[in-house]
Amino acid sequence: MTAQQLGEREHDQANPSISPTASQARGSATREGDSGVAAAPRAKRVQVARACQRCRRLQKACSDSRPCQRCVKAGLSDECGGFPVPSRVLPPQPSPSLQVLPYPGASSLGFAASSPLSFRNLDLPTSPQAFTSFARESFVRKDDLLPPRVVDYCAGRFFARLAPTIPILTPDYVAGLRTRAASSEAGSEAYCVLLGLCAMVMLQVEEPGGNPLGQQLSTGADSNAAYGWLLLEEALAAHRHLTRKSTPSLDSVLLVFFIYACHASLFHHSPAFVFLREASTLFLLLKPEGLDDVSRSLAERLFWVLLVSERSHAIRYRRPITLQVTTNGFGGAASFGTGEGDASLAGFKCLAALFRSLDTTFIALLNQESVSRTLPPDSLDGVEGAVNTALNYSCPDDLLPTQKANLRVTQLWLRIILWQLRLRLGHLSEHRAKPSSRTYHYPLEVAKDLRLSTRDLPVQSIQVHGVGISEKLFDIACAVVNVLARVPVEMTKTAAEDDLKYLRGLILQLPGGATVYDALLVKHIQQTLPNMADGLDV
Repeated sequence: MTAQQLGEREHDQANPSISPTASQARGSATREGDSGVAAAPRAKRVQVARACQRCRRLQKACSDSRPCQRCVKAGLSDECGGFPVPSRVLPPQPSPSLQVLPYPGASSLGFAASSPLSFRNLDLPTSPQAFTSFARESFVRKDDLLPPRVVDYCAGRFFARLAPTIPILTPDYVAGLRTRAASSEAGSEAYCVLLGLCAMVMLQVEEPGGNPLGQQLSTGADSNAAYGWLLLEEALAAHRHLTRKSTPSLDSVLLVFFIYACHASLFHHSPAFVFLREASTLFLLLKPEGLDDVSRSLAERLFWVLLVSERSHAIRYRRPITLQVTTNGFGGAASFGTGEGDASLAGFKCLAALFRSLDTTFIALLNQESVSRTLPPDSLDGVEGAVNTALNYSCPDDLLPTQKANLRVTQLWLRIILWQLRLRLGHLSEHRAKPSSRTYHYPLEVAKDLRLSTRDLPVQSIQVHGVGISEKLFDIACAVVNVLARVPVEMTKTAAEDDLKYLRGLILQLPGGATVYDALLVKHIQQTLPNMADGLDV
């Protein structure tokens, strides 16, 4: 056996996907070459530059034509999505001018007009891995995907449910987006922001199985979740089509933030982190001097929304952070808490104060980066004091139920994070003379405080904050279970079970609670406190 044959044999053994027939054919060709007979060259497999959506999902070979040969043979020509692949060599052509069509009945946003696309027979993805949205050579508005009544409805829901927590838009700014979407080249970006806004509202605020718009839409989506998927996919395609600028606009940052919020609502943690980091990076490139007064005010709020989102994500998933509070530019000390006399922003200022002290030093310590010195027990007192006093920026009467729910749950969650960090550093003790936050039984006090703080709030005021608040409550519940299992406490068993049972019942009513977090909590209880598991039925 020659060295070439031995190498090919080892390659076949290391690659079981190669069929025996192909291996035998290659061996036959080698033997013919040894005997002096020239072997016929093998035909090279034809590859296309871009497969259609169906072939990509099935991971099958595709063809250049549209519909492709595989879809035609399967009788699914109408489901063959994608643009035909252009020829390999194209003559140089002048750049076509942007076609501006009246909004909202316009069929084109980008360069070329397109016939109406069908939304029937939707095959919605169920995971980030199955979610495919291919790059387009031009972005074309889909007819009737985002009619004016949908924008009106979603804008109203945003200001009623989300704006108290993330006040990054105003009614006048939304009206300006709609005007720009209809009248100028900037309309491409403005229309995309409206897409992202409506997608976030449908996926985070509305009931997934509901359909408040009824039969008014001709998209074929029979639920809020399905319609939200369509809007998100359209926003992603628009995001890839828009021209990247060295100095981004406020609209481009808003679009990326809305896409991040959609992925976070769908439990797509990795894509959410990608778009959150992109939004933070784009914001760092904003030029404050190039913004008008209204845009500058909204950009200041967006800075704090991004900072809170980034630091909350960093704590939850052990990620790094990029945005910092500085004395110049956005987020400066002089601008924090001043210049905004609106009482509706009181809760927003409290939320910013909760995360302001959680800087890169704290995140590095939480992420277990190397520390060259031993930290004293009082090293976290400054952060703890800032978290405990953050809600003093407002009067409770100035806060809406949605603000109260988010602020109180977030504050108690951060106290648990600080307690867990102290536990890892060896700063906890059972001495009653010490502050309760430095004792082993402190999570039980947090759970009791949480129950008293949220029991009178409507559950809708907690649900609107999405998966993030479910994860925070889950972290608190797990800390309580760990304490009950390992630390002798003076608290009666009945009181501890009542608080834990309340936590579980609340989690079950929140996004992702019944499908994800309750099962994880029950499994943790069964493994840690098997004797208590039977008494925690809700």
